[in-house]
Amino acid sequence: MHKHFNKSYILGSFLLVLLFGAEWAQGQYARGNSPYSRYGLGDLRGSLFTPNASMSGGLSATYRSYWDINLANPASLGKLRFTSFQLGIDYQHSELSEKNTGKTAQADNGNLSYISMAFPITKSWEVMRDTLRRGVPVQWGMGFSLSPYSFVNYDVSVIREVAGIEDIRFNYTGEGAKYRVNWSNGFTYKGISAGANLGLLFGKISNSTYIDFQDSTHSTAFDEQFVVDENGAGFIWDIGLQYEYVIKSKIAKTSPDPNYSIDNKITIGAYAGGVSNIATVSNQQYTRQSQYHGVDTIQNINGVEGLLSMPIKIGGGISYGREMGFMIGFSYESELWSMFKRNDVVDENLTDAHRFAIGMQIIPDFADYSSYFNRIRYRAGIHYGLDSRSISPDGQRYQLVDYGLSVGAGFPMRPPKSKSILGFVNLGMQVGYLGHPELIGDIYFRVNLGFSLNSSGWFNRSKFR
Repeated sequence: MHKHFNKSYILGSFLLVLLFGAEWAQGQYARGNSPYSRYGLGDLRGSLFTPNASMSGGLSATYRSYWDINLANPASLGKLRFTSFQLGIDYQHSELSEKNTGKTAQADNGNLSYISMAFPITKSWEVMRDTLRRGVPVQWGMGFSLSPYSFVNYDVSVIREVAGIEDIRFNYTGEGAKYRVNWSNGFTYKGISAGANLGLLFGKISNSTYIDFQDSTHSTAFDEQFVVDENGAGFIWDIGLQYEYVIKSKIAKTSPDPNYSIDNKITIGAYAGGVSNIATVSNQQYTRQSQYHGVDTIQNINGVEGLLSMPIKIGGGISYGREMGFMIGFSYESELWSMFKRNDVVDENLTDAHRFAIGMQIIPDFADYSSYFNRIRYRAGIHYGLDSRSISPDGQRYQLVDYGLSVGAGFPMRPPKSKSILGFVNLGMQVGYLGHPELIGDIYFRVNLGFSLNSSGWFNRSKFR
């Protein structure tokens, strides 16, 4: 009864955390100032959990782990051998600079990265070792997660001349976020894995434009403000495949733990994903005021229905090595944001995005229980990509670029005098650049901190009742 109580308590606690996280997410957004989040749905966060983010996503298509979840390619769940509860947070500092004006600014923000729980349904490794069983060695992993899809947070002022009137200040502000809740499944038979994510994309984004006549000769002019609050929801999905080819070592080796393979492997992975049309409901308000008049509401419309047509993404990669030693991999992802439409109107500021990444992980000696540092997972990676946002402030179009370097480590948590791992503390740091030399440049420093708790006995069936 005690074990049953513990399992129920753990499951109940996770569901409460997930529900609280979903409720919390609807009212939270990254605090700071990201000027480019004004375009599209904001700054996209991707599907990288801390271990993979520490490798710049170089193994996003191929990463498979006994302990960790790879949401980018759900086929990886077929490798899971331990129940895994994961939670991540991040912090980012940005140094912003604009070429034309020479102005600089700083911004800081932080937020929830992910909450997830996954567990193996079947245990193929036990079936293969037990000659008395007559089961098909198919391994099935299932998981649930909550993670951000995009953030919007900007405060930008521009002075323009319109129709011969000088010194008109346009102030653009926005805030909000979209989140995704996922149900994930992955299956492995021999070296082939397949999986899928099914979920809901939801969230609210608010945008405001304030027009201020600053020239004293137009002191009687009305300042105007346009505010749009938009809620939306749609279904999100991902499918993935992985193939693992084992390279047998010519030198006979015996793993210190028969549950784990120490052979080198070549892994090939591919995935695709998208979002159904997002149904939106917005409230729109248009007001104006001057120093001689109060605020007049010109228009106030609630419940305006709309539709967002979302892009498709595809990705793939290849890696070499073993999880318990050295791994290196390459990945590529393309997201077709040229497909994006708002109420059947193409967004001219969005185009197709592309991303390349190389990542690696090294564990000096996972079987060396006398040295903690030999069991740490050391990670590094680099990435380069073309962002989906393409802007033309002066008639010439500039597509944003994003590149950077990542390093990190996974610190195993192991009780004293025990060879079993309780979980990991994953730390990652990234320095990079987002922007364009002719526009605003954002040199950012990001810290990712993730916690992973693992167990092999949470969902075991009792032998005695």
